[in-house]
Amino acid sequence: SFHTAQKGNFMAHQFTIQHTILGVSLHDFKNLVQDINLHETVCHRIPGENLEILESKIVDHTYSLCGTYHLDVNVPDLIKKLLKDAFRVKRTDVVNLDQLTSTIQLDTSLPVEANCKRVVTGSGGQVEVLVNWTVNVNIPLIGERIEKHAEGEIRKFSTLELLIIEEEVKTRLSA
Repeated sequence: SFHTAQKGNFMAHQFTIQHTILGVSLHDFKNLVQDINLHETVCHRIPGENLEILESKIVDHTYSLCGTYHLDVNVPDLIKKLLKDAFRVKRTDVVNLDQLTSTIQLDTSLPVEANCKRVVTGSGGQVEVLVNWTVNVNIPLIGERIEKHAEGEIRKFSTLELLIIEEEVKTRLSA
């Protein structure tokens, strides 16, 4: 699902991704996300190049992760060559480890802003993850087309990340 919201002179494109992790209790999930190693492992498994973790720490029930990497985005090779470092992304995650809420901010060298709010809830044997993304492209005329393309790429990476989180959590529970 997606809708748009006014932001300055441009419309911000919004969409939601939901993911259910079966066979994992909220209690177990909450315990596992206290481990910095889990977050860093997930980060390293997201497809991209030249990952550099600039910050990864827990202070007062808040986990902060900041890293940069080149995303392996789906655009023609010629555009990739022309925009060499354009797909270098700086990602900042701030996670409230008690409430299982987080924000993710993606900064690129292009006039594209993307951020999300992630909420984790659960019951008995499953965990529900809800991710609400907002994408804003400050390019007149073609911004809307770029936002739709950006949504496709963000959906792909966000869904893949959720599958990686699920796999890492289940692996650690069975260890």
